[in-house]
Amino acid sequence: MRTPFSAWEEALGAQFQEEAGWLIPSVYSTLEEEHRAVREAVGVLDLTARGRIVVRGRESARFLQSMLSNDIANLPVGAGVPATLLTNKGRVIGLLRAYNLGREYLLDVEPRAAEKTLRTLQEYKMALRVEIVDVRDALLALSLQGPRARPLLAAVLGGDVTVQREGEIAAHSIERVLAQEGIAEATTSSSVWVACASHTGEEGYDIFMDRAIGPAIWRALWRAGEVFGLRAVGFRALSVLRLEAGIPWYGFDVDETTIPLEAGLESAISFTKGCYIGQETIAMIRYRGHINRKLVGLRLEGDQLPEPGDRLLAEGIEVGRITSAVFSFSLRANIALGYAKCAWADPGARLVVRTKEADVEAEVCSLPFVPRRAGSVSS
Repeated sequence: MRTPFSAWEEALGAQFQEEAGWLIPSVYSTLEEEHRAVREAVGVLDLTARGRIVVRGRESARFLQSMLSNDIANLPVGAGVPATLLTNKGRVIGLLRAYNLGREYLLDVEPRAAEKTLRTLQEYKMALRVEIVDVRDALLALSLQGPRARPLLAAVLGGDVTVQREGEIAAHSIERVLAQEGIAEATTSSSVWVACASHTGEEGYDIFMDRAIGPAIWRALWRAGEVFGLRAVGFRALSVLRLEAGIPWYGFDVDETTIPLEAGLESAISFTKGCYIGQETIAMIRYRGHINRKLVGLRLEGDQLPEPGDRLLAEGIEVGRITSAVFSFSLRANIALGYAKCAWADPGARLVVRTKEADVEAEVCSLPFVPRRAGSVSS
């Protein structure tokens, strides 16, 4: 499927690739130019392929509290948290962000986990007074990432951006955009949801909007964007940026064989809330056991880039596998994420990656590779 923004993306020179059933921009110009835009100015991402699920009803908080790994019952209005949806054995079905919008909850789900997450929630709904709605077609999403994202968004909206900390979400008026477009407010929504959300390690803002006003928001971003250095950013540059930031992706570094603690997803787990699916495994590991492997960062020597699944060796013995690898423009070196047995997962450990062409020397590094600048924003 094509995204609602594909015609404009094509006009900007986008080449497309399939991701989770969607044709999304792969690259516009060059990876390095798009990477630099996010690190130094601002880039816009099309998040159409991510799942968007609304959960509403009298028992919605209770339902999500029993399903997700983080504390939803005590999540304030206007706040969001990372969370996982787990199997009974504590393996990851879905990797997502859960937002409390006041009258309902919005789940923003990674692309390759979207269908499984929706299906699992629907299966467990049973007789609870809860409505679960797939709103991916009705509620579009774009993201601004980079140090100039906030001033650009303020210029587009014609007022202050009220969210300041990662996870905060609030409705923002788009009266200025509607006026510029000559759209009567009575015919469409007069606001968008803006969430403080980094996908790259840089300051970032996700914009959730009704489908009808998607074109107006897109045009408004580009009208205001030139002075801020706005560039469109494709999937391949995003992959470099997120890997530099040490952010694992579902379907790449996390799947249904992964326990969240192996992937460093402690921020997505509440260790004090009540029961939820998969909790027994998480609690047993946390308080009585241990994990056997750990997601690690690897800095690679030479020019050979490993493939997902390539083996990690220590003294000739397999101790893990590569999950993702890219050339880092920030470090001017190849880097990777992969799982290594805990005995070989400490920073400084020397490993060998066995690729099809050659063995590659690698050193375990602390994550993130590039320090994250996302977080609280000074007023």
